[in-house]
Amino acid sequence: MSDASPNPRSSELAAQPSASRPHALTALSPAVKARIGRVAIHAAIAAVVLLAVAPLADRVGGAALDGSFKRAIAALATTRGLDAALSLAQSSEVSFSLGPGGSIGIGQVLDPVNDLVEQYGTLLMTSTTALGIQQVGLRLGRSLGWWLFVPSLVALAAASAARGSMATGLTTWGRRLFALALFARLAIPTAAWIDGIVADRFLEADYLAATAVVERTTERLEDMKADGPDKPWYERLNPVKVIGEQAKQLSDTLGTAAESIVNLVIYFTVSTIVLPLGTLWLLSRTLGAIFGPRA
Repeated sequence: MSDASPNPRSSELAAQPSASRPHALTALSPAVKARIGRVAIHAAIAAVVLLAVAPLADRVGGAALDGSFKRAIAALATTRGLDAALSLAQSSEVSFSLGPGGSIGIGQVLDPVNDLVEQYGTLLMTSTTALGIQQVGLRLGRSLGWWLFVPSLVALAAASAARGSMATGLTTWGRRLFALALFARLAIPTAAWIDGIVADRFLEADYLAATAVVERTTERLEDMKADGPDKPWYERLNPVKVIGEQAKQLSDTLGTAAESIVNLVIYFTVSTIVLPLGTLWLLSRTLGAIFGPRA
């Protein structure tokens, strides 16, 4: 009985070096390889963002938000004091002695300024609310952490195993969710940091000057004696003269207060509403351009 002859093909495969044998990844199509690489790149970006970039952004942006919030609260308290002083001045009357005697109110000249102060207080409430919402968003993004990126990474991983239009759709949605996760995690602290730099460089001087004027105006209104008790009785016999002096005192006191309040309105509108919304819009457009379907 003769032995079976060996198979030449099996002998060649056995003799072939292991390094030259086809690897598992080489059997994958280029499209699948690209999807797997995309998952790895996005995972690496998420790790860098969460471990390095996000803590720095939270620290700097959180400090800027806290400073803006405290400034808005202090301005609101100052405005309450000015409003109370204006209300007291509006209720003041000038007493005079002429025949049966009488009194004339001069506080009505303060009506325009009082209306402006009330509108300024409403703006400060809006600014404080906007800053509080940003603080809540910052804490929410910080607490979610990795969970913001999980849906996008799952979608990208599923796209690497899918085929055809489903793979394309999963890749598109994965990139969009990743951009959304980056925006939710970094947009608010980054916007607060940028807004703080812009406000400090271009608006800080006007803010400090306007705040000082408002505080001085409140002090002068509180110290002002409407009926002039320090004047002798014969100087208070002429009500026209007394009213003129009191009106001039009020006019001098409030001469620059209205302009300063307008400057404060501009400061808080720009620093707490316009700049945050503009910066967030710019960041969203940037992320959309980087991770959009046409990127």
